[in-house]
Amino acid sequence: MNKVALGIIDAQRGFMPAEEGDRLALPGFGELPVRHGNRIIPHLNALIRQVDTVFTTQDFHPAETAHFAEEPNFTTTWPVHCVGGTPGAELHPELRIGTKAERFYKGSEVLERGEDDTSYSGYNARAFDDDKPLPEWLKEQGVTEVILGGLALDYCVRATGLDLRNLLGIDVTLVTDATEPVAQETGLTAIDELEASGVHFETTEEILARIAATAA
Repeated sequence: MNKVALGIIDAQRGFMPAEEGDRLALPGFGELPVRHGNRIIPHLNALIRQVDTVFTTQDFHPAETAHFAEEPNFTTTWPVHCVGGTPGAELHPELRIGTKAERFYKGSEVLERGEDDTSYSGYNARAFDDDKPLPEWLKEQGVTEVILGGLALDYCVRATGLDLRNLLGIDVTLVTDATEPVAQETGLTAIDELEASGVHFETTEEILARIAATAA
């Protein structure tokens, strides 16, 4: 039987707009913001309510690593963001996972070169509670399809979707209204790459209708 998991990639404060932090009066927002990143939260919550198996990933960087630079190139080096143990690394507080989701971390290595970073893909993430690799956990759960959303489409969502599809061979469906790109151009390129690898595309409404039809 087909077993579906919802994968929520890096829906963290640090990737959300600074204005969202102002609204909530909480620190950590706007470190490396994705424009309109906060708009994904209601869609993800709607899916969380209907999907039994859920996992999240979080960047959990060390404070000092070559992933960061004072003058980042935004390709292999970035401004400081989502440092483990800081507010920026926490999930958006309105994401309603409760105790339902298995949480995974990535990007905790101290890098000597930004080019060596493997933190973009959730495929390389490990569980917070027992350090289990995400691919191993998915296999243990018997997952055959991952419904994927989060931030950012053109970086970590793209890399995770490609690896889950190409390295694990499972079906991947991108939730088109539960992700946002850093830039429109690279977002479109990511969609082309994902489509070429066999990833499917559905809206939240379409996925919920599919789940309801399966349960009927």
